[in-house]
Parts: sequence; C-alpha cells; structure tokens
Amino acid sequence: MQKTFILTVILLLMPLMAMRAQNRTFMLMEQNPEYGQQYWFSSGVGNELDCDKIKQHWNNDRYITAVAYTENGWSVAMSKDSKFSNQSYKYSGDFPRDWIKEKWDAGYYITAITCNQSKWFVVMSKYQGYTDQSYKHATLSELKTWYDQKRSAGYFLTQATYSSGKWWWVVTRGTNIETQGYTWATDGDVGSEVKKIWNKGYRLHLVEYGGGQYLLAYGKLKGRTPQQSYNIDCNGVTAWLSKNWDNGMKLHYIGGGNPESQPSNNVASNQSNNGYSTTYQPGNNSWREELPGGGFRQNTRQADGSIISITSTPCLWCHGTKVCGICHGLGGTYGRAYGGMWYPCKSCAGSKVCQNCHGQGYSTFTSTVYPDGSGVGYDQNGRVTVTDGRGGGSGGSRSSSRDNGRSSNRRGTCPKCGGTGYDPVAHQYAAGSSMAPYHNSGGTTCYICSRATDHYHYRCLECKRH
Repeated sequence: MQKTFILTVILLLMPLMAMRAQNRTFMLMEQNPEYGQQYWFSSGVGNELDCDKIKQHWNNDRYITAVAYTENGWSVAMSKDSKFSNQSYKYSGDFPRDWIKEKWDAGYYITAITCNQSKWFVVMSKYQGYTDQSYKHATLSELKTWYDQKRSAGYFLTQATYSSGKWWWVVTRGTNIETQGYTWATDGDVGSEVKKIWNKGYRLHLVEYGGGQYLLAYGKLKGRTPQQSYNIDCNGVTAWLSKNWDNGMKLHYIGGGNPESQPSNNVASNQSNNGYSTTYQPGNNSWREELPGGGFRQNTRQADGSIISITSTPCLWCHGTKVCGICHGLGGTYGRAYGGMWYPCKSCAGSKVCQNCHGQGYSTFTSTVYPDGSGVGYDQNGRVTVTDGRGGGSGGSRSSSRDNGRSSNRRGTCPKCGGTGYDPVAHQYAAGSSMAPYHNSGGTTCYICSRATDHYHYRCLECKRH
C-alpha cells in the first residue's frame, strides 16, 4: 500500500519535474566596461512583458542589453553607456521574419531573441562595429554545417534560443570575439563544463537551454579576458546581482529554457492583433510604435516636455491602393449620350488618385500633447482636433474648423504663444495649406522659435491669433 502511494506521487510529480527541467535561468555577469548603470526586472511566470517599464528606462537612456524568458518570467536587463545608438523590439505571437528584414535594411542587428509558450520577443539595435548578420532555425546537425560555413566567413554565434524542437542561432560579423567554439552540457555537469572553459582561459559568450541540454558558446575576446560569474538558481537573484554589481561586474547575458510548446514560426503579419513593436531613437529623444492594425506612430519629445506624434495608417478610402475609390482608378466613365462621351470622375477630377490621402496610400495625423494634458491634432486634410486636458472621453475633446473667423474676448498676452499668434512647437512639414501655417524656409532666424532650419508653425489655438 505504501509503495503504491509513493509510486503514485512520483508519477504525478514527473510531468512537473520535466516541465521545470525545461525552464532554466542562467545569468552571466562579467567585468564589462561597455555598460554603465544597470537595471534588471522580471515579470513573473505567465505574465506579459512589461513594455511600459521598458519605455520608462528608454527615457532614462538605458538600452535592453540582455533578455530571456526564464523561471522568473520575462527577465530584462537594461544598461546605460552601451554602444547602442538606436533600438527596437518586436513582441508578437509569430516569429517576426519580415520585421527583422525591414530592420536589417535600416541598419539594425538582432541583439536579443527569446520566446515563451505564446510570444516572441526580438530586440534589434544599431550597434557600433556590427557589419553583417544571419540566422537559421534547424536541427543540430544542420546547424553544425551552417555554423562552420559562417565561421569561415568571419561570423560568430551571438544569440540563440530554442523552440518547436529546433534551435534558432544568430551569427554576426564585426563582433569583439576573436575565437569561438561551443559545447553541450546536462543539468548534472553544466557547472563542471563552465569551470573547464574558464580554466582554459576562455570566456562564455552565451548559455541557453533547450531540448534537454545546455548550449555553451565560448572563446576569446579581442584585447581582454574579463572575470565572469554565473547563477543558475532562480532563487536569490536580486541579492546575487547586487553583490556582483557592488564588485564592479555587469549582467552580460541571460539564458533561458522554455517548454517544448512554442509560439508559431510563421511569418509575422502587420495585421496581427497580438503583436506590436516600438523603436527608440535617443539622439533626438524619439521613439516609433508599430500599430497592430498596420501603420506606425512616430513620437518626438520636445525640450518643453510636449510630445509630437505623427500617426500614419492605411487610408480608409483606398485601403492603401492609392487610387480613387469612386472611379476605381479609371479617372472617369463613358456615358451613353452622344455615342459615349467621357465623363471625368467628380471625386478625383480625372487624376485617378485617392483624394482622401492624395495618392499616398496612407493617412496621417499629427498631434501635439503639452505637459498640462492639453493638445492639438491635424489630419492631412487640415481638420483639427483640440483637447483641453480635462480628459474623460468626448467631454475632453472637440472638433472645429481651423479658421472659424470668431474673435476672442480675452485681453493681454497669450500664455501659449507669447503674443506671436503661432504655436511655438516647430513641425518639419505642414498638414495643409488651408490651415495657413507660418513657414520659415531656413537660413533665416525664425521669430517664433529662433531656429534657422526649414520648418512650420501652426496658428495658436489658445488665442486664435487675436
């Protein structure tokens, strides 16, 4: 009876033990002069990635330097003084193949990649030194042949993760790695393998878990052999990090292991409702957000604390085709009168292009939100939306014409524009000539903002130029 009970308990615990064995946390710290102040946070198992916290640290000039899905959930390290100049991430249910290619074309490189049971998290950055990059999703035998070919061409393994019974390897050219090899270890001997690597004078480049074993990439770095320390126990992580931070070490890599059930590896769609990406460009204090329904929003924080956002989405009239939806791009139609006369389209006047987006295929909306919560927005056709800062749905906003011809009863100098009659926030382009913006062509000092660049100012909506 007792033996049967014990056996039953063991059988019940086996699935839990197997699942836990696939969910590893491996943290690697080293003496890294590239990183300044660091911050680490985790979301907890089963929780979503804390995207708001990432934005918060971006605004404090920290970049994502390590990330993995582990026993602590989404574990993220963000650092100051890295060699990153721009950074973007994709958090979605599908592997973002198209997005990666788009970012590669824009000069970004994969600097972190991981996933859990339902989501991918890929970080891409503009990194000083990187010149080329490639990735492959394959079996170990296929990866060995591919890796050997890439190594002969000057590539090194920089990122890895495990999903759907196969490995994802990312190789990069232009790194600070001088030599590299890799090996495998199990739960019982991973510690001894790490010591062997260190005793040979090598240093770990990455450690990942998948398929029942650890992948350890190691080698020599150009010009330095940093001291390293690792933690493979998810308990007491905060204390371990604090101790090593006090000793001048930095969190260099977070390796995770995930259950066998992984997110899809299909090509990501811009129409995905569960995925989005955001881009941060610290040089001009701006960031870009990819919208779930297609399009993007470019945000720029001004010196006065206001935020200018330019939202670009597929045109609702032409759905991105750029052609007139009335005549379907024909420019008009033939009538039966007088043997078939040609009648130009009354919407596009024969131009064949969509009159809502003016043939661009997308609609734009430019908004400015001030620190007090008030704001103003303009679409590409000159329509204006004003927010008074009180919030609360329709009660906090209203639509109006740009020029309503009505005067204000207020007296004295307008606090918003200082009496100039124009909003002090400068724009790179004007949304519509009907809005009568002030244009400073460049080369001369603007009397509104004192800039000498080519820019525009919209009329002040506080005093309406009165």
